[in-house]
Amino acid sequence: MEQGSSSTFSEESADQSTIPHAQSIGTNNTLSSQEHTEAEETSVTTPVEGNGPLENRVDSPLLSAQMEPPTPPLTPPPAYPRKYLAGLFTFEQLSIYLIYPTTIAFGSLISVTSPPESYFGLRTNFFNVMLVKKGWLWTTIAFMVHCIRLRISKPSKLAIRYVIATSWWFLFTQWFFGAPIMDRVFIGTGGVCLVNDPEAVAGQERQVHDIWSSFGCRHVKGEWAGGHDISGHSFLLTHASLFLWFELLPVIMERGPLLRQIHTKIVFAVLALWWWMLLMTGIYFHTFTEKLTGWLCGTAEWAIIYMLVPRNSALTTIVSVPGV
Repeated sequence: MEQGSSSTFSEESADQSTIPHAQSIGTNNTLSSQEHTEAEETSVTTPVEGNGPLENRVDSPLLSAQMEPPTPPLTPPPAYPRKYLAGLFTFEQLSIYLIYPTTIAFGSLISVTSPPESYFGLRTNFFNVMLVKKGWLWTTIAFMVHCIRLRISKPSKLAIRYVIATSWWFLFTQWFFGAPIMDRVFIGTGGVCLVNDPEAVAGQERQVHDIWSSFGCRHVKGEWAGGHDISGHSFLLTHASLFLWFELLPVIMERGPLLRQIHTKIVFAVLALWWWMLLMTGIYFHTFTEKLTGWLCGTAEWAIIYMLVPRNSALTTIVSVPGV
């Protein structure tokens, strides 16, 4: 009897002891749910600090829209692409550069095979007298047509590059402390000016005249003979064409509305004419080596200003590079 009552009392005590424990569990669950609710409210109103994406840190669509960074403005493509071929040229630059030695080589090949009879083979043809002989004038006009529509901030840099290009043309073909460079090369390699003397005895009509320039030799109706006569046409047409091409190249690379303007078409027309006259020079005038040296001299200023200067920050601040 006593054992039964004792077991009953133990069961009642166990039941009573479990009641506070259950209440404690219920209370803890209630507190946990409240804390979870508060945490959710906090996550809605306060973004979590961190470097992750914004959509992972903010749950509110309104706050997400307010905190998104503004879209950066679109920037135009660079004037020159950054991929250089062999560390020296872009593909476009190399393609332009190779036009002129290829043209001279092709014209020279025709000249040694079967050069066709052509109006362009005459030194007195209109294109030679009125255009090529005044080639730098027409190049200057084309350059000015190109420049007047540009939106660059420092036009003085354009003027500096033009003055440098003009100076090289002038020193090489017009004057270099007397005779120009090309005539000095001719005289230095044994060239002379031969003139006809009507009073001379038979067989000695052609006399050496003491003239140091091709202009002076032509003035007395003489003829250059001997020496290495650098092709002035090859020089001028190469020099002028590379100058125009590389000033125009940023417009070509941008492929914007400037490319479709009449100004660009005028420059292209001059470039096409210079290419054609260079081909005619390759076919009808000078030896291959004279045309080759003319081309090499025509690339000298271009190589310095448009190839070497852009790789030197100090010089770039003075000369700058072509832009739009």
